[in-house]
Amino acid sequence: MCASRTTHFFRRWPATEDPAQLLEPRNQWSTPWGAADHGPCVKCHGAGTARYRCASCLEGPADSACPACAGRVEFADVCPSCEGEGTIDRTRRRGVSVFPTIAGLYRYLAERDGEADDYILELEGEFTGDRDLDADAGALLVRPTRIVATHPFDHARLRALGRRTGA
Repeated sequence: MCASRTTHFFRRWPATEDPAQLLEPRNQWSTPWGAADHGPCVKCHGAGTARYRCASCLEGPADSACPACAGRVEFADVCPSCEGEGTIDRTRRRGVSVFPTIAGLYRYLAERDGEADDYILELEGEFTGDRDLDADAGALLVRPTRIVATHPFDHARLRALGRRTGA
């Protein structure tokens, strides 16, 4: 289920870094992978709305308690990149980017060529109230309060998801 434990979240983490640094408030910010593009929004092409597809509920049964989509799975809403303005001017967001389920995180990574020598962190956290740049994929922003577990990165699972989804 998508939100059977709404305080537990999942994110990829580099194997060479200490996950405890996520518990430091100064490290609880999210930015885009690569360069922080500003200017016309490529996600919504200036329309201000985007198509949302919750990776966690796409990989499991739709769950009305899902903190990313409330069971809607696919819907239109304010573009998370430009915040409805049509242009991107704020790419640094308060919180750590996470997914409600490990299955949703793997789907997100498969759709974005996320192969890496990382591991998966399971975190407890509280919502920051800010919108993740990839909220349209089901990503959330939280303030981590505890590292629950580290899970080995499952490369076979990622490749199988990539084949199944055509990513």
